[in-house]
Amino acid sequence: MNTNIHHRIVVIALMAVSTMSPVLAEADGGLPDDVVFTGWLRVEDRDVDDLILVVEMAESCHYAEVLPNGRFIAIVPVGSQARLTFAKPGYLTKEVDLDTRHSMPSRKAARANRTVKFDVVLEPKESRLGRKYDGPVGTLGFHKGTGSTRVRHTMNVVADLP
Repeated sequence: MNTNIHHRIVVIALMAVSTMSPVLAEADGGLPDDVVFTGWLRVEDRDVDDLILVVEMAESCHYAEVLPNGRFIAIVPVGSQARLTFAKPGYLTKEVDLDTRHSMPSRKAARANRTVKFDVVLEPKESRLGRKYDGPVGTLGFHKGTGSTRVRHTMNVVADLP
């Protein structure tokens, strides 16, 4: 139990330092190197201890921390594409695609885009028995030139064949 608490404190401290890196990079006169995607995960039973959040990029794949209150933070380098996968036993898995290629064309865009917030709601499998999502449920990206946020939802469900 003590080790688990210590591990969570270390992870939270590392996340706090890593979320400050875009701010520090901008303070040096440059544009941030990363976009921080953060938000709240909502589940019917309010228990996120068994939830897995995977961040998959072309060059790496790792787990992101989900705090006990449902808050998540995923950091994606500018100019990259990533897929977040939210998986929890008894719930439909959701994927969200992230594209940071046009996120920092100007200082104004950098200020607006260094942190992007969104929420994810997971549905119990029993609400859609025998179904799954047909690919990512959404895409977060940025318009070329302006860097303004571009959001697309695609909540298509299909039969979940064995």
